[in-house]
Amino acid sequence: MIDLNPSRIRQSLAAKTVAAAIDDALVAKAQNQKRRAYLGASAIGSLCERRVQYEFMGCDYDTDYRPSARTQRIFARGHLGEEMAAEWIRMAGYDLKTEKPNGYQFGFSVADGRFSGHCDGIIMSGPDIEAPCIWEHKCLGSKSWNQIQKHGVERSKPEYADQMALYQAYLDLPAPAMFTALNMDSMELYVEFVAFNKKRAQDASDRAVAIIQDTEAGSLRPRISDDEEFWLCQNKSGKCQFWGRCHGDKF
Repeated sequence: MIDLNPSRIRQSLAAKTVAAAIDDALVAKAQNQKRRAYLGASAIGSLCERRVQYEFMGCDYDTDYRPSARTQRIFARGHLGEEMAAEWIRMAGYDLKTEKPNGYQFGFSVADGRFSGHCDGIIMSGPDIEAPCIWEHKCLGSKSWNQIQKHGVERSKPEYADQMALYQAYLDLPAPAMFTALNMDSMELYVEFVAFNKKRAQDASDRAVAIIQDTEAGSLRPRISDDEEFWLCQNKSGKCQFWGRCHGDKF
């Protein structure tokens, strides 16, 4: 029997209206967010250097691109997860600093500010570790978290390893970095110490230099694939935000 109770119908419509309004607000915030004007250490390990270059250049996103409200909620969840992990580490007896006395994050800036990065924190001291050392944290779904637990961060997420190697190099903190990952489905915590890999840091830095130099010369880095349906060009949330520009060769 169909329930035609007017109050329940109104409540259902109101719930949909509220949910849509929240999504629209998140999307609007993402669209109005100021984009960074430098090449970031967190992006340099990406498999698609051209996408990183487009972002560095400040290119407009495709006209049909719309940020995902779900993705914005995942970002927000990541920030909360990082705050929780930092508190747990301190509770365990480690002196973790996530910002300088002036309130700024620990980081580096080179090439006249065109290549920069900010680490999640520095562990100044604590039991059974070499300190000071870089701290980097990620909040992940079960699939990615399980891969890291099984294979380690360098093999399963080389972009994270590149990021840490750059911080170790530029901040002159060669002690093994503490990498933590929180499984946001099960709330399991993974901890790994990642030794400084000088070659990895140099290779990542060289990629940044190449992107900057090619941009200044008016050249584009190679596509990750000429296949318009390649998985990185067609991700779960839709097309890459630069799909039309990339495959249409609009520089």
